Amino acid sequence: MSDEIRVTIYQAKRIPNVYRPPMGLPLNWRDETSGELPRAVFKYFSSQQLTAEEISLIAEYCQHYINAPCWDASGGFPDELAALRESAKSLSSVGEINQWVNSCLEIAIDPF
Repeated sequence: MSDEIRVTIYQAKRIPNVYRPPMGLPLNWRDETSGELPRAVFKYFSSQQLTAEEISLIAEYCQHYINAPCWDASGGFPDELAALRESAKSLSSVGEINQWVNSCLEIAIDPF
């Protein structure tokens, strides 16, 4: 059995479906105003133990990021993009987030 925390996102979205014009760029994690997302991301970067709430918040940010309209315009990896969008819906652990970010990097998308 793994000691890894797994979460399911049940609460209302904390990151709005707002994308920056004119290309529909995603919001940056550093721009989140409550400070919760930047704190969680810094803990994630430093491999500290994340709470279920922090994992949930990072997973929600990943969903926001990959669903940005700007990625549709690039058109280079439609199958991979569709798979990333689908898999982002079920991110529930640090390990899954790590794998998902690595998959993003394979098609030159860097959420962080």
